Amino acid sequence: MGPELAKQIETQTQVFALLIVEPDGVRLYRDELDAVPVEWTEPLDGPTDPSRVVLYLHGGGYSSGLAAWARRATARLALGLGCRVVAPDYRLAPRFAFPAAHEDVLAVYRHLIGAGGFAPENVAVAGDSAGGALSVSLCADARDAGVPIPACVITNSLWADLALNTPSLDDPVRNGFDIRREMVEFLSATLLGTGDIDPKDGRHSPVYRDLAGLPPLLVQAAGRDVCHDDSIRLAASARAAGVSVTVTEYPEAEHIWILNGPWRIAYPQDYPGNPAIRWVDSGAEAPEAVPAMDEMVSFIRRHTGG
Repeated sequence: MGPELAKQIETQTQVFALLIVEPDGVRLYRDELDAVPVEWTEPLDGPTDPSRVVLYLHGGGYSSGLAAWARRATARLALGLGCRVVAPDYRLAPRFAFPAAHEDVLAVYRHLIGAGGFAPENVAVAGDSAGGALSVSLCADARDAGVPIPACVITNSLWADLALNTPSLDDPVRNGFDIRREMVEFLSATLLGTGDIDPKDGRHSPVYRDLAGLPPLLVQAAGRDVCHDDSIRLAASARAAGVSVTVTEYPEAEHIWILNGPWRIAYPQDYPGNPAIRWVDSGAEAPEAVPAMDEMVSFIRRHTGG
């Protein structure tokens, strides 16, 4: 791992320190797959199903986040499935230009079904927010490259339109929760600012992509989320392309409710002029976190044949 990527992980660890947990019942360890740093999560006594693997892609708008932030999800997947889960620390903007993240996650997937020894039909891909878009695009990138696609894909709190054509971005009620339109605009501008990039490029904005031939898709949508309609739009596009799609609405949940535990974002009064957001402890994890993870586990079991 080069010094720039090591610095990225160090910085993001500080930003998300309050959200990084040490889950019970699992073993965590670091690795590199095809030069991409990753964190593995497996049951403490080892996997009971060593043939299955989940590739989990964290969100953060392509310019923030890290694998360790996703531990609430990766631990529940590992324990629920009895398998190993791998989460990459893919390269982030603006330090690394688009499509660095997409190249990294495809490289990790290629490693899993190559030197890693996992059959594609036993690989599930899941991700939240921008990580959900990465999950969908990973499958499409594999399809376009003639690489066998994974068995299934799952998105949670999907962010899939950097052109900002999503109606829910302008919903005043949904703008009152964890993620606001101003933050989405900032994240979009950060990635697009790394080069001459089309906001409707289907890699970062898969609502505009040809989704034909993709594997079964589970879409988990949060009701209290400005990005809510990205989930609905992508699901409709996938269905129109012949993909088997399951959409589950969690009306009281907020953006990325499966990762953040009790922590919520507090905005300064003059945001975004003052970008100094804070993490505030709400006192309890979202009650929808466990059923959402249970739904993921059931979906993966059903589509990976175990």
